[in-house]
Amino acid sequence: MEFHDSEVSSVEVDADVLCIRFSAAYVHRSTETPGADSGAGYAQALELRLVNPVWAGKLGDCVGRLSDGQIHVDGQRLALVPVPYVNKGDVSLVVQFANGAELSALAEGVMVQQVGEPRYVESFSC
Repeated sequence: MEFHDSEVSSVEVDADVLCIRFSAAYVHRSTETPGADSGAGYAQALELRLVNPVWAGKLGDCVGRLSDGQIHVDGQRLALVPVPYVNKGDVSLVVQFANGAELSALAEGVMVQQVGEPRYVESFSC
């Protein structure tokens, strides 16, 4: 999953989980290395959940298209977030929205899961 140009429908807190719901996350699929080798791009509804988060940003403003974002897990930046994905390490997330809002969070784990079926967007050759 790539943050840039993905669409967020909501950000909510439920007990000890911050849930970012993507109505259309941009997901790379390839038989080799996603994002580096030839493949296809899909729009995929998914949820990114942060466990025991501490965050900054107005959650109500954090909707719409993302202009940028990055995630670090155990100190290592993930260029693309695998889908599905689970890691119980230290997480740092920063996402910027096209509307000017920003959400940053630290957490003790992350989970990314698909919701429904992906929609084909484009093929690409690298």
